[in-house]
Parts: sequence; structure tokens; C-alpha cells
Amino acid sequence: MLLAASEAQGQPLWVVFAVAAVPAVAAVISAIVAARYAKSSKANEIEAQRLRDLESRISDRKYETYKPMIALFGDVLNKEKRAQVMGQQDLVNGLHEFATWASIYASDDALRAYRNMVQASFNDAPGPIVLRLYCDFVLAARRDIGHSETTTTVEEVLALRVKDLYETDGVRWIVREPFEEVCRRVNWSPPWL
Repeated sequence: MLLAASEAQGQPLWVVFAVAAVPAVAAVISAIVAARYAKSSKANEIEAQRLRDLESRISDRKYETYKPMIALFGDVLNKEKRAQVMGQQDLVNGLHEFATWASIYASDDALRAYRNMVQASFNDAPGPIVLRLYCDFVLAARRDIGHSETTTTVEEVLALRVKDLYETDGVRWIVREPFEEVCRRVNWSPPWL
């Protein structure tokens, strides 16, 4: 029938086959492209899942790294616990343990905040400076663990630890003023500035 139709129109048979083959070739090429795209898409999906798993493991490790240090500083700031729980060597051991893992897992901001806090303690920083640097460290740790869009402020962190923060002669100025002004006010120079 195809042969009769081509002869009736005066078309050679090879032209008829060529015209009929174009859609078939297009279909085969489309199938090959779709298969390659599907394979690439699946590979990208697997890689994305691998990255999510890795981020989750790192986040878990960061949490485990920060948890004892935040608890240790919480105990240091709590007078009753400080007297009961720890001695000087316990504090030093905790600081060294955290520094070991923080240098690996902590973000740049968290590592700097910790460095500032430690250097302040090495340089006899007054209480207001220590409180401010503690709050800066807690906020950096929050961002590092996964609260990257946190709107929590230094004041809110300090309010969890200091009962007279909002009294007229309280210590709110520690978190309200720029750090350099707090240092000037207590006549202390940070060694890292």
C-alpha cells in the first residue's frame, strides 16, 4: 500500500521511508535525552541527600560540642552551683576540652567569641566584660548550631541569668552599649583589639 501510494505520487520509495523515519528518530533521541536527564536528576537527588545527612551529622556533633561548655558556663554564673560543682581544675579541663573540638567544629564567629571570652579571663576582665562576652558566645553558638536567622539579642540572653537587669541601677548597660564603650566604662582594654 505504501509502495502503491508512493508510485501514484511519483515519489521514490526512499523519500517516503526518510519522511516516515524522522518522527521515529526524534522519538528515539527524546527517549535518550529523557533517560540521561532522569539519571542526572537522580544523581543530584542522591548528592543532595548525602549533603543533608552530612550537615545533620555535623550539626549533631556541634550540639554535643557546645552542650557541655554552655552548661559549664551556666554553672560558673550560678553561685550555688559554682561552689558545689567545680574546682579550678574542672573549669580548666572543660575549657581545654572545648577548645580542642571547637577548633574543628565551631564556626568562625563562634570560635572568635570563645577566643574573646578566654582571652578576657586570661587578662583579668571585670564581671561586666565576662557577662557580655558570655552572651556573645551563646549567640554565636546558637547561630552555629542551626539558628542562623536568630533574632535573639545579647540582652535577652543576659536576662536569663541576671535578675536585676531591668532595675534602674541594673546592668542593662552591659548589653545595650557597644562593646568598646563597655570596656571604656570599666577601664579595661581587650587584648585582641
